[in-house]
Amino acid sequence: MPQPKLLKVKLDNNLIEKTELFSGHSNLVTLELRRNRLTNLEGLSNMASLQELYLNENKIADLSALSALPSLRKLDLNTNKIASLVSKPELPSLEVLDLSNNLIAAGDELLNLSIYTKLRVLILTGCPYAEEQGDKLKNEILLMLGTQLKNLKTVNEEEITEEDI
Repeated sequence: MPQPKLLKVKLDNNLIEKTELFSGHSNLVTLELRRNRLTNLEGLSNMASLQELYLNENKIADLSALSALPSLRKLDLNTNKIASLVSKPELPSLEVLDLSNNLIAAGDELLNLSIYTKLRVLILTGCPYAEEQGDKLKNEILLMLGTQLKNLKTVNEEEITEEDI
């Protein structure tokens, strides 16, 4: 049931499995759904004012259902089941993306992030690819995406300096 005056919703630790009936909260700014049982994101769409979405510690593998979130600036997907970024959503305002502790094992998957031209912070800690790259991760990201992600300032909490560019 849409609630037009609702600005922030915190539904952490509620064993929620589905979000199909959640769309339509036009003024919602922050939505927290941490530590639930979500496997897909159907229904998390058409929230034009949503700026922060916290989905960490769920069982999400596919992001394609996220849509019509033009104001989303922060997306926290820490500790989910994401192995591929091919079905990435269009998020024109995205600045902070936390994909840590997911299943991303191939650097090629990160090329899909090139559409997020406003991205400032990227977190991949605990992903197989990040672990494999170790201290070279920031440089690898810059080689792959540096020309597309000109606003990127931090990779895994490591600041990008003028020397890196």
